[in-house]
Amino acid sequence: MKFNEIIKKICKEEDIKIEIMSNNYLIKLTKNNVTKFIWGCKFPLNDHSIGSIIDDKYALYEICKNNNIPVIEHQIVWNPNNKLGKNTPELLKEYFFKFNEDVVLKPNNGSKGIDVYHLTNLDDLINVSNKLFSKYFSLSICPYYDIKYEYRVVILDNEVKLVYEKDKLVVKGNGKDSVKDLLIKSNPVYFQNKNLAKYDYVLNEGEIFEYDWRFNLSRGATAKLIKDKVLEDKITSLALDVTKILGARFVSVDIINSNSMLLVMEVNSGVCIDKVCNFIDKDFKQVKEIYRNAIKKMFEIL
Repeated sequence: MKFNEIIKKICKEEDIKIEIMSNNYLIKLTKNNVTKFIWGCKFPLNDHSIGSIIDDKYALYEICKNNNIPVIEHQIVWNPNNKLGKNTPELLKEYFFKFNEDVVLKPNNGSKGIDVYHLTNLDDLINVSNKLFSKYFSLSICPYYDIKYEYRVVILDNEVKLVYEKDKLVVKGNGKDSVKDLLIKSNPVYFQNKNLAKYDYVLNEGEIFEYDWRFNLSRGATAKLIKDKVLEDKITSLALDVTKILGARFVSVDIINSNSMLLVMEVNSGVCIDKVCNFIDKDFKQVKEIYRNAIKKMFEIL
């Protein structure tokens, strides 16, 4: 079930008038002559300033760093076509070597793993940056972290609503099944309408195939609940520290485990958790209640 469908069901149950606008990206909700809007997956609970900071990877990094919150390192590089970017080519080279020639380059305000590149060659870094600068005002460059696990924590008004682990899609060959079949078996919903002809070959037994190095559910990663209660408490404590400093009300916080260290990777002002229903909330009850509570808080009826 997609995000808009979940919101429609909630509105029907709560007697809220709903109108889907702007090519399904804007949702207008009306109750008791009060109108509120959801844009994408962004609910009108965080003020505009906080939302802008959250969406800016470097700004969020600076806030975490200044408050002694463990966070992955970011450096901002500006588009060379504006006055802020006059030293961009030199800075890219400087950071590339500072980060041991192993970096991640991405839009400073990006999401969903779109236009995120892992680069280990300087020429590739320059070429990719030129490509991205044709679309973005600023980029973020950071060291490549060997991420063992990635976690997401959903928080509403300083209360943890959902915690789960995201696993990038990796399959192991058995000498019989094709990579295509192994991928479909691992994540049937994601691959149901995808052309997998190029994966129609068989791995040797024990051979590993990584579909994508990123942990985005929108790119085939899977989700599961965290069984280690001590670990979960550490993750949620770190996520709450971030949201309290920001004064954010409704967000999801992504945290990585790299070399046994928990680090904040990013905070998401848009709470997109509908895909988790494919793995740990198949009856949609938990995700639906999270969104229901957020909508009620929008109308101040909780």
